Amino acid sequence: MADKKGNVAARVRERIEPAVTGAGYRLWDVAYYKEGPEMILEISIDGENGISINDCSEVTKIVEPIIDELDPIEESYCLQVSSAGTVRPLDREEHLKFACEGRMPVHLWLYAAVDGKKEFAGVIDAYDGDTVTLIHDGERRVFNKKQISKITADFDYADETDKGSDGTKE
Repeated sequence: MADKKGNVAARVRERIEPAVTGAGYRLWDVAYYKEGPEMILEISIDGENGISINDCSEVTKIVEPIIDELDPIEESYCLQVSSAGTVRPLDREEHLKFACEGRMPVHLWLYAAVDGKKEFAGVIDAYDGDTVTLIHDGERRVFNKKQISKITADFDYADETDKGSDGTKE
C-alpha cells in the first residue's frame, strides 16, 4: 500500500500536473478537505478559453487512474474536478506571477491596517517573490508578502478592464 503520510494535495498535484498540462490545461489548485461528513479531493483547472463541463470530464478521466495508482487516501472521498472560477485565491507563487503577467484585477487583504486600510484593490504591477506591487487608485503600493493575509483575482472584472498600468476601466 502507498505511504499515506504527508500532504495529500501536494502529492496528488505533483503526480497529476504533467498529465493535466500535457492535455492543454493549467492545474490551478488541488485541495483535500472535509465538507460535512465527506472528504473531498478537489482539482481546479483553467484553460485558454475557459473551462466547460466537458473539460472537467476529460480531466477527471485523465487523473482518476493516476490517483488510483498513487493511492494517497485511506478513507473514502469524493473527487471533484472543476473550473478554478472567475474569482479565485492567489495562493501559490505561480498564481501571483500569472496575475502579474496578465495584469489581473485583484483584491488584497492585510493582517494589519496600512494608512487606516486593510483592503486594497488594483492590479499587480510587479511581483518578485517577497513583495507585491499593486497599482491602487493610480498609485504604486508595495506590500511585503508577510503583510498579506489573502489575495484574490477577479477574472470577470479583468474582461472589462483595459488592463492598463493604472488598473482602471476604459
